[in-house]
Amino acid sequence: MKDVATTLRQLPILDVARSLGLNVVRTGARTYNMREEREITSLVIFEKSNTWHRFSGKERGGVSRGSTIDLVMHIRQCSFRMAIDFLTSRFL
Repeated sequence: MKDVATTLRQLPILDVARSLGLNVVRTGARTYNMREEREITSLVIFEKSNTWHRFSGKERGGVSRGSTIDLVMHIRQCSFRMAIDFLTSRFL
């Protein structure tokens, strides 16, 4: 499982965000924000570091920043195992 998790963390985070159905818009040099309806949210995706952070401090699913796996846990409000299953079914 450790090797699978490492591989999943290396997936391009923008691809993962899109597979989650997130509407992401470019807001800077290699940074993207999630858009909900007409508003840009505080969830920022950093393409260069392949990470994300929700700056509003709101936590969902116990996390507010991290890797591709953490993003799935945050958006889907699911466990680590469920996030691994989601990513594996779509990317591996």
